[in-house]
Amino acid sequence: MASSTPDTPAPTAYALMPAASPVEESGIGLKGLVRILQRRRRIFLTTTVAVTLVAGLWTVYRRINSPVFLGGFSLLISDPISENGGASREAGGASGEASTFGIASVARNVSSNDVPTLIRVLESPTVLEPVFTDLQRRHPDRKLPEVNVSLVTADPTQKNQVLAMGVLAVTARGGSLELVNETLKLTEEAYLSWALKQRREKLTEGVKFLDKQAPELQARSSELQAELERFRTINNVLLPETEATAVRTQAEGLRNSLENQLAERRRLQQVRADVAAGRLTARTFSSTAGDRRSTESTGASTAGSGTSVTLDVPNQPLLTELNRLEGEIAQARSIYTTDSPYLRNLLTARDQLKPALQRKELEAVDATLQQLNGSIAALRSQIGGTDERFRSQPALLRQYEDLQRKLEIARGNLASYQSTRDQFQLEIAQNNVPWKVISPAEVNPTPVEPRLGRGLLQALLLGVVAGGGVALVRDRLDHVFHTPGEVREDLKEPLLGHIPYISFFEGLRRDKRFLLKDLDAQQTGMAGYQRFTYQEAFRNLYTSLRFLNSDRPVKSLAVSSSVPSEGKSLLIVLLAKTLSELGKRVLLVDADMRQPQVHHRLGLNNLSGLSNLLTEEDADWRSTLQTVPGHTNWQVLTAGRRVPDPPRLLSSTRMGQLVQDIAASGAYDMILYDTPPALGLADASLLAENLDGILLVVSLNKVDRQLPQQAIDRIRSAGAPLLGVVTNARSATGDKSGIYGYSKYGYGSYTDGASALDPSTAYNYYNSEGEVEGLETKGVATLLPNKDNRKRWKKALKNWLQG
Repeated sequence: MASSTPDTPAPTAYALMPAASPVEESGIGLKGLVRILQRRRRIFLTTTVAVTLVAGLWTVYRRINSPVFLGGFSLLISDPISENGGASREAGGASGEASTFGIASVARNVSSNDVPTLIRVLESPTVLEPVFTDLQRRHPDRKLPEVNVSLVTADPTQKNQVLAMGVLAVTARGGSLELVNETLKLTEEAYLSWALKQRREKLTEGVKFLDKQAPELQARSSELQAELERFRTINNVLLPETEATAVRTQAEGLRNSLENQLAERRRLQQVRADVAAGRLTARTFSSTAGDRRSTESTGASTAGSGTSVTLDVPNQPLLTELNRLEGEIAQARSIYTTDSPYLRNLLTARDQLKPALQRKELEAVDATLQQLNGSIAALRSQIGGTDERFRSQPALLRQYEDLQRKLEIARGNLASYQSTRDQFQLEIAQNNVPWKVISPAEVNPTPVEPRLGRGLLQALLLGVVAGGGVALVRDRLDHVFHTPGEVREDLKEPLLGHIPYISFFEGLRRDKRFLLKDLDAQQTGMAGYQRFTYQEAFRNLYTSLRFLNSDRPVKSLAVSSSVPSEGKSLLIVLLAKTLSELGKRVLLVDADMRQPQVHHRLGLNNLSGLSNLLTEEDADWRSTLQTVPGHTNWQVLTAGRRVPDPPRLLSSTRMGQLVQDIAASGAYDMILYDTPPALGLADASLLAENLDGILLVVSLNKVDRQLPQQAIDRIRSAGAPLLGVVTNARSATGDKSGIYGYSKYGYGSYTDGASALDPSTAYNYYNSEGEVEGLETKGVATLLPNKDNRKRWKKALKNWLQG
């Protein structure tokens, strides 16, 4: 078998291997669920098929033996014509506050019902008991349909709206088409009868209520009318509003008269001042008196009431004489000179007459002013009385309006009562049904339940869910590791490699088969593919070990496990063989002196070995070594004869010295020690103290999850360096035929006629599960014929179904 260059193993495998995927770290995830279903595919498929079959048969059985039919009708639950007409009559029969009082609404006991309340009433035994009693009498041995009521609305969010007018959908569900139809017809009659009965009861109760209210309404109207009459008698008023207007008009007239007389008084006072100063001549005074009489005549006609004041001309003969003298003096001045005796005589006579006339004029003006002052005082008194009367009018008017409004309300209520009572009597006599059937009863001849399509789909979904649940529970109850990712996530230790399941190694320990001869015989077909698979796994394990510590390379290590039969001895033998084929110098020491297995695997004798070196004096370890046939660079130190106390020998100074001597000899690139299980035995921990570290093997689908962690704790408590863990697939459960992805490149299956493939020319990459996902080959034709591909897929499907 060709081998790759010893010093250049591909580092790419190590770089991509340790990282954990985010899906694994967050929980099961989709990928984990798929793996669980794949591992438990047998119980998953069995449960899914069984549950789906049972549920599907149950759906078909119900469809045949107990179908459900659905029918219904629609009801208009209010009459818009009667409602609007009644409202109009009520608004027109009473005025103002009377219509607001709403005697008709109170007498009808009108109240808005919310939809849930009305539906609950219609579905209650109070309404439906006659229907079901009749149906029970006609069909005593049959199950009666179920009646449901709902509101037909365009807005589904308005289910709890206040009901004024709407359409109710009444449905019935049952196992018999004829019985459902009969139930709908009886229900329709029952609802219409109930609505008519409720209408009659409300109208009858309304008439009784109106009859009780009639005496009180009549007494109230009579009482208010008598109170209005008393108000008019006490206040001596018929219509307060009209009289208030008249008083206001009178007050305004008196104020105008007062203003006029005040103005006249000011003018007379000016006249008196002119007379006293001699500025008013007889002719001017006569003209002033004439103007005064004209003013008084106008003021008297305007005021209507008050005292008339007259300015009399004083001593009319004197005034006439004075006017004559004034005329003659004027004429004489035009004829005579100023010193004429005739002119002087006329002036003397005038001057003698003027003082007497002035005195008489002052007396006349004073008398007129005194009379005018009395008239002004009288007007002011009249104005005060009128204002007092006007101020009392608003209170009277308010009282009158209150009484008038109450009387109108009482009269309106009485009129509304009479109109409403007559209307109620008329509606009772008409016997109108308030609800109407707008869609007659109709039953769908096709059963609505169970629906075959939906039932079968539900059966399938139920089967898938049940199968997945059973598979998940079964997987969780199986308290073992299933994938390398689970090992890494639980143990939180470096995952250095994963050894896939190889069917060739099945029963190897039980049969104690000689291993190397059979391994070397694997060249072509499926055997060649399996050889290539494990070789790549161990090459990548060696690569991981090389890069664990760049400062101090790992030269000597022990391999242990938690419990027996986890495959550690086979793993260490295959690792040594792979390193030997890579050109490495390897020493394999079987330190399991309790149940040694290495000599069985390699076909070597166990007459002398490690126990002999530790118990015999002057024993040379080089002389005890055996070379593996066909592998010149691979030597083995077997366990030797059994000893009663292996831990004492492994912890002895001689054992430590032996390990140091072998390592210091420089004869080997890697020294591997096979040890007993770490749990319950101290052999592995004692030996690892003298080595570079210990490697823990964790078998999948076998060992309990708690045991590897306990083994790790035991190793660390002993102070031994733990390098990491290696997972070992002990069974094909959960593994794929192309677990390393090689089937993509033609390594999935082989036939006897297939061309041989040199595994050393392949390069692989690990995914998050520690599995190789891709492979590239150099110069090898790997594609198989279509016929072989079909056979391969058929075989894979068969293996998958068989679990």
